[in-house]
Amino acid sequence: MKKIVSICFAIILSFMMFFSYDLSTTSYAATDPVVIVIDPGHGGTGDRNLGAQYNGYSEKEITLKVAKAMKAYLEKFDNVVVYLTRTTDTYVSLADRAKFAASVNADFMYSIHFNASVEHDLCGSEIWISAYGDYYKNGYEFAYVEQQELMSLGLYQRGIKTKLGNNGDYYGILRNARAYGVNCALIEHCYLDQGADLAFLKSSADPYAELGIADATAVAKYFGLKSAALSVDYSSYENISVEAPTTPVSQDLTEPTVCTINSAKKNKKTKTISVNATCIDPDSPIIYYRYSFDNGATWSSVVGWNRALETDTVEIPYTGNVSTLTIECYNQYDLITVSNTVSL
Repeated sequence: MKKIVSICFAIILSFMMFFSYDLSTTSYAATDPVVIVIDPGHGGTGDRNLGAQYNGYSEKEITLKVAKAMKAYLEKFDNVVVYLTRTTDTYVSLADRAKFAASVNADFMYSIHFNASVEHDLCGSEIWISAYGDYYKNGYEFAYVEQQELMSLGLYQRGIKTKLGNNGDYYGILRNARAYGVNCALIEHCYLDQGADLAFLKSSADPYAELGIADATAVAKYFGLKSAALSVDYSSYENISVEAPTTPVSQDLTEPTVCTINSAKKNKKTKTISVNATCIDPDSPIIYYRYSFDNGATWSSVVGWNRALETDTVEIPYTGNVSTLTIECYNQYDLITVSNTVSL
């Protein structure tokens, strides 16, 4: 699966440049001190606000590890002041986190999280941003940089996303940050309940330091920071330029419109099926597909879809005797459309 997923990494950024945004570039270097607030998600004793708990990982604990690593690395840059919303395993309300960021005149707050899914089958990173005005613009411009850094670690990218609820932004940290006039991005680094992402977390002695450094690097690039200690200068780094929307940017609420197997040919020598399929969603990218050999009773793990293409030919491995094939495709918001079933 990792080989199949990895083919999508290189085309993600080119797709985003094609998709729907004005991605002209701007660059600026920080002059006044940049104030950054890092928000380790969750936290609290007992069973309160633990976050995802899977495979021996506790979200509230590892968000703090990433946040501390991010802070330590970011403080190696010049002209930057960094705060944490919590430094121990304590409960802090979302409103108090945003209020604190406002009290120190934060230029940006970054909320650190990890993910889990109902069927334990999703993988990758995603960044949630506010749906409103300049908060959307600033969030998207940062998130674009963040995606590149996480992608460089080999993490599949699920996209830059907004979501509206009954009271504005669905996620409370984004909603409260906007209420206090603070830019904010919520970074879901990877899944704690899926094989490919678990492999990443087990791939080094300290994956949390790697993630924290990636986050800090994205911040340094976005703000054009320099570091004498690191001999790094991002003062000429060019950010994309996204227009502030005049109305809130809503999430995609509908399934992909097309998921069709056009042809499927079995190669008994290589034990693969060459499948030509069309997957289309006019409102958000197709990011995964998965397949079934038993009419949908069981499914494979998700596989990255080449989101630069609507129609693609993919190679699906098989074992044993298989006589039918069905696929389903996921859009960026994990809404699914099932294909036709073909005989092999």
